[in-house]
Formats: sequence, structure tokens, C-alpha cells
Amino acid sequence: MTGDRFLLIREIGAGLWNELHHVLVQLLVAEILQRIPVVYWGKESLYSPADDVNAFEEFFMPVSEYGINDLANDEFSFYPERWNSGNILTVPGHSGDFVYTAVEQLKECTADVIVSDSYTDVERIIPSIPEDHRLYGMNRRDLLYRLICRYIRLKEDILKAIDDFYDKNMKGTPLLAVHIRSSDKIVEVKHLHELNELYPREIEKVLKANPGMRIFLMTDCIEILEEYRKRYGRHLIYTECRRVPRDGMGVHFQEYKDNRIKGLEIIMDSWLAAKCDYFIGNGYSNVSLGICELKNWEKDRIRLLY
Repeated sequence: MTGDRFLLIREIGAGLWNELHHVLVQLLVAEILQRIPVVYWGKESLYSPADDVNAFEEFFMPVSEYGINDLANDEFSFYPERWNSGNILTVPGHSGDFVYTAVEQLKECTADVIVSDSYTDVERIIPSIPEDHRLYGMNRRDLLYRLICRYIRLKEDILKAIDDFYDKNMKGTPLLAVHIRSSDKIVEVKHLHELNELYPREIEKVLKANPGMRIFLMTDCIEILEEYRKRYGRHLIYTECRRVPRDGMGVHFQEYKDNRIKGLEIIMDSWLAAKCDYFIGNGYSNVSLGICELKNWEKDRIRLLY
């Protein structure tokens, strides 16, 4: 491993698509810095089934041929200095004392391992993409789509579960995917209930132009599911997953006997939505943004509400 330098991407203790966006941005940073990426979601991950498990690899294939144990090398130097070979497995990510370090500054870092455990928006990284880089000049969605295609590979058992549900419940009919957030999203989006009232009108526009289309509904809200079941009846498709009351605590903060199930539920819904023909979602939601980035949608087939 002499001469190799790494970027270790730790968990940030957030919802699954927020975590994935953190990973994608740091994978871009790793490419710019020409460092080998390693993803490790440790004990602070909301999706970790146990403290000593890499939760990322419960769902996805590794992003490189190296793992966390390869970095636990006493000969390696680390940045920031609070990290070392003895604590990268035991200290939680998301320290709370993160100070943004520009990519241009990180280029001068001589540490063997740079550890990233706090979210940075891709817009702060885009200006540092070199002109000869494959992603130079791309907009946010196209850039993240290409990073997903390159790095985010689902485990075989998850792919099979997605395909099995699709073949049994969705195959052979045109589909509109709809993602409606509720619960704790009201804290971030004060007009959330008013925004959610816009969905039926937008849905009707798509259905009117596409007779026979069915709706694949993703929602974290018990009441919204019931409302849409009454409205659309047999034309509605949805997975069986944990949901909460309209003003309840977010599903990703709920206690599960197995936190892997929590991750599987959102992954199933997201990848199934990307199999659909049209998508309507919440422009403030990482899940909706993630679905837009999972597939090279035609521009007139996705609609984000604000």
C-alpha cells in the first residue's frame, strides 16, 4: 500500500439519502484529490444493525478494493488530527466540530488518510472540478447521476427483492411514482401541508395525458396513504413499510429491532420509483432529489414541488 492515499467517508447520522448525498459528494472530492475512497458507516449511522458493522456495506458494494481495516495502520498519518489508526473504528462519525476545508487546501494535505464526517453541499465542490475531469461543466443532477452509476451498487439480495416486487405488482403498466413527505419535515418546510395539497392536481395532469397509468406511492404518513387509497383505489401501488402519523417523529428516527430493515424500506421505494415512467416529488426532500438522480429522466417526466 506504499504511496496510496485515502479519503475515508464516515457516517453523518442522518437520513439515508442525506447520507448517500454526503457519500457522493465525497466520492467526487476523492476523484479530484486522486485519493482512494473508503466508506464506513459506523455506530452513529441510523441504519447500523450493530456497533461493529459497516452499515454502508449492509446495502451497497464497497466503492474501492480497500476497507476500513486497511486504514487501521499505525504507520498512517491522519487529517484532521483527532483521527488516528486506533480510533477510526471506535469513534463515531459526525463529531459536530467540523470546519469546512476547501478542496484546494486539501490538495496540499500530505496525510495518508483524510477523514470526512460532515456534510458539504456539492455546490461548494463544483468550482474545484478540473477542466479535464469527466464531470466538468455538468449540472448538479447529471453530476450526481453519473457518480451513482459509477459507485452505488446494491447488494444482490436487495436487487432481487426490488425486482420481485416490481414483477409481481408493477410490471406491464405505465407508472407514475409519487413521493409525499409529512411528519417532521414540517420543521424544515413550514408550508409542507399546503405543498402536499398541490399533489392531486399535478397527478391528474399526468393521468389525463396517460390513460391507464397506475400510481406508485411513497409516503411516510399513515393518513396520506389512507387518503390516496380512497382516492385512487386499485390504481394505487405501495410497499408495506413503517409509517407514522401526520405530525409524528420522522421514520428514520424510529426504533427498529433491526436497523437494516429501516434502510431497506427507503432503498426499495427509491429504486422502485426509478423504474417508473414519471415522477412527482418534494423539492425539499433528499429522497425526492435522490430519485431524480437515480435515473436519467426525460426532463418533462419529473416534477418537484416547492
